[in-house]
Amino acid sequence: MFRYRVTFKKEGPVRWIGHLDVARAFERACRRAALPLCYSEGFNPRPRMVFAMPLPVGVFGRRELVDLYLRTPVSPEAVKARLLDALPEGLRVDVVKRVPRDAPALMAVVNRSTYRIEGEMDRGIVPEAVAAAVQAVLKAKEIKSTRYGKNKVRERDIRPGIFCFEAQYKSGMLTGTMTVQAGQQGNVRPEEVVAAFIRFGGFKADPRDFTYYRTGLFTVTSDRMVSLG
Repeated sequence: MFRYRVTFKKEGPVRWIGHLDVARAFERACRRAALPLCYSEGFNPRPRMVFAMPLPVGVFGRRELVDLYLRTPVSPEAVKARLLDALPEGLRVDVVKRVPRDAPALMAVVNRSTYRIEGEMDRGIVPEAVAAAVQAVLKAKEIKSTRYGKNKVRERDIRPGIFCFEAQYKSGMLTGTMTVQAGQQGNVRPEEVVAAFIRFGGFKADPRDFTYYRTGLFTVTSDRMVSLG
C-alpha cells in the first residue's frame, strides 16, 4: 500500500457543495484517472481516502488535504496530472507527495486552521474602532457562541480556540486573518470570530455576508505550528 497526500483548492461555485459531494468527486476522478486505489474490506468496499477536515459549505479552500492509498506505486507527478484531467472545475490539485504509510492519520493530527476574511462594512468606520474591536476579541475572557444542530441548541465558549486575529479596514472593506482551533478536540468557525468582532465593535454588519477562505491546516508540535500540506 502506498500513501499520497494531495493538496488541493476548492473554489468558485463548487464551494457550495458539501463535503460528501467533494469526496464523491474525488472518488469518481480517481476512477477516471485509472489510479489503483485501495479499497476497504467488507460487504460495501469503500476507497481508501482520508480528508484532513471537512470544509464548511460556502468557504473557499486554498490548501485542503486528502490522503489517497494506492495498491501500486505511481509517481506523484503522474497522480497530479491524472487528477487534474479528471476532477471537475473548481477542484484543482496543487501538490502531490508521497508520505509514510504509517504516519498518523490526517484527521487525528489537525488541530489548527487559518482563515482569511473579506467583507463590506459601513464607510463611516474609523480604523481605530476596528483595532479596538480586534483587541476586545483577543482580550476577552469568554466569548459565547450558539450553535444550532438537529433538534439541539448548544452554547460554547470559543475564546480558548482563538489564537490569532488581525483585521484591517479601508474604503468600506474589512480584510483579516485568523488562526483558530480545529480538529477532533473542537473547532472554531471563522464566522463566530467575525460575529464577536462585530458585537464588540458595535458595528452594523452580518457575518453571513462575509467571504471566508481557509488558507491552511496545521498541527502543533513543541509549541510550533507545522503545515500538513
